[in-house]
Amino acid sequence: MATRSIFRQVIPVNDQWHTLFLRGPIVHVATRHEDCVEIWFIEDSAAGDEPRTLRVYGTGHAIDEPAAVHVGSAITPSGRFVWHLL
Repeated sequence: MATRSIFRQVIPVNDQWHTLFLRGPIVHVATRHEDCVEIWFIEDSAAGDEPRTLRVYGTGHAIDEPAAVHVGSAITPSGRFVWHLL
């Protein structure tokens, strides 16, 4: 029997692409720290792993990948930065 659960992953703010293997959609993007973005996703045990390659960009930074799709944005607790997950 398939089950669904919500899980969290952390993506560092380090100008690198990160490949995660998720079994469902990303449902929320946020941050509690200035050096990372967090995602919450629904994992379906019946689904196969789907590789997702994600990177954090700052406001005003050049997006060097033309095919990148915006997933969500998050304001750091200090309000100093707004991170954008693509």
